[in-house]
Amino acid sequence: MNPVLNSLALQNAPALIESVFPAQKVSFEAQKERKANLGQTLTGLGSYWKGRKPLILARAIVLGSLLPPTGDAEADLEIFEKLMAFDDEGLARRAVAANAFSAKDIAARIELQDPWEYFKAKICSSGVTGGDIRWMSFPLDCDEEGITLRWKREVTDDDKLILYRPALATVATYEAKAALCKRPEEVDQDWLYAPVWPAVNRHYAALGIDAHSFPELVEQLGILRYGHRPRVGDTFCGGGSIPFEAARLGCDVYASDLNPIACMLTWGALNIIGASPERRAEIEKAQREVAEAVDAEMTQLGIEHDEYGNRAKAYLYCLEARCPETGWRVSMSPSWIISKTRNVIARLKPDPKNQCFEIEVVTGASAAEMKAAEKGTVQDGALVYELDGKTHRTPIKTLRGDYRDVEGNT
Repeated sequence: MNPVLNSLALQNAPALIESVFPAQKVSFEAQKERKANLGQTLTGLGSYWKGRKPLILARAIVLGSLLPPTGDAEADLEIFEKLMAFDDEGLARRAVAANAFSAKDIAARIELQDPWEYFKAKICSSGVTGGDIRWMSFPLDCDEEGITLRWKREVTDDDKLILYRPALATVATYEAKAALCKRPEEVDQDWLYAPVWPAVNRHYAALGIDAHSFPELVEQLGILRYGHRPRVGDTFCGGGSIPFEAARLGCDVYASDLNPIACMLTWGALNIIGASPERRAEIEKAQREVAEAVDAEMTQLGIEHDEYGNRAKAYLYCLEARCPETGWRVSMSPSWIISKTRNVIARLKPDPKNQCFEIEVVTGASAAEMKAAEKGTVQDGALVYELDGKTHRTPIKTLRGDYRDVEGNT
């Protein structure tokens, strides 16, 4: 059924963000996204741009600007948190997606009379029998009972939700709950928001809202407010977070920047990360073809191979500084360990003729050599090295030529 919308009905209506906004929860989720580092959606395009706004923050602002207050602030906030997956049901689904609780954790947290509908038990103690297990109920301590638990194969995520809801309720604060979960964007969107749309449609029924996805909701709100789909413009788009998230919600977006790198990152966010699955497959195919062609030419030229045919996997380099005391050029590094797992270190070999150090790579280093390599030539803000049995130490600020006049100016 097509929704009956009164175009421009909300033209002069205030935005929800003016009256209610879960700032503390948005702040925590934004911090969680930022701490994901390379797990963030857009950072894979390049880490050059450091000022990216968290996508969850952009989503909250766009939705908060489009949604109208209804006069029931508590219900409005409840719907907003459902749309952000901040509510208890959203958290439970995010926790299931993250496998936040092991079977053992759930057994200790909740009450359940017949856990064997969901779990299988393995006996680890000679004093426990199958008959004993059959009469066990939750909560229980698996270690004390001498058993281990695992989910039955036929148990689905929807089945797990039944147990995750009370298990998550035992966690005290929102922050502690959300820390266990995947971020909303990491969870299958259809499954995450399946219970949300009926509640949203009921809440905004008087406006004619009938949405079953974010693009549908955003377009209908746009018609009510502006007479058309919302248009989001960002004249200094930087890494592209705002236009990307606005487009993902279903807005038309316009973005620009004076910095060409920002333009490139935003274009990539919209046209590569935001591409359709079919277009992504085409891009990945083209990338493979380019990589294979470059690899073939590099192999043919031999510029990454030594005389034995070994191919370099990484190139390591460090700066050199001239010691004012000896005149030697010294390689600077806080550590000479290259690989702890493979016991590979770098070792400095003096070259008296050229007054510098050659760097020798040592594989299969002993424990003593690994310990010695933990300390490099940069220690506590100073250049430190040994030459002819004597240790030389020069502050880095001296090497840089730091200067402060009588008035304290640098």
